[in-house]
Amino acid sequence: MARAVEFLGKPASVRKARVFTGNVLVDDRVEGSVIELAELLVSELVTNAAVHARGMVRLTVHADAHWVRIEVEDQGRGRPVLRPATQDDVDGRGLEIVDALATDWGTERRAAHKVVWFEIAR
Repeated sequence: MARAVEFLGKPASVRKARVFTGNVLVDDRVEGSVIELAELLVSELVTNAAVHARGMVRLTVHADAHWVRIEVEDQGRGRPVLRPATQDDVDGRGLEIVDALATDWGTERRAAHKVVWFEIAR
């Protein structure tokens, strides 16, 4: 069963998103290492939404017997771009981290919203 919550698109919402994700996955009896990975990746995507989009951010967490799928939805118009960060960059590594650690990830358009999602194999 998927569970969702909305936050203001602010950096302070990142912690709330991590806690929500962890609580949902504990309730769904997901292994600790998968929970930690999901929390890390949620932090990256919610941070991106807070920096690049305005308004509310919707976080949806779903776990079944085989997968954890998490979606971060915002009202941003731009599509996230995976770009390699240089050694001197102080930010811009979020999608690189998601790409390296998630089993799969992608983006979708839904009406006036953008969704960035990832999946982790259990």
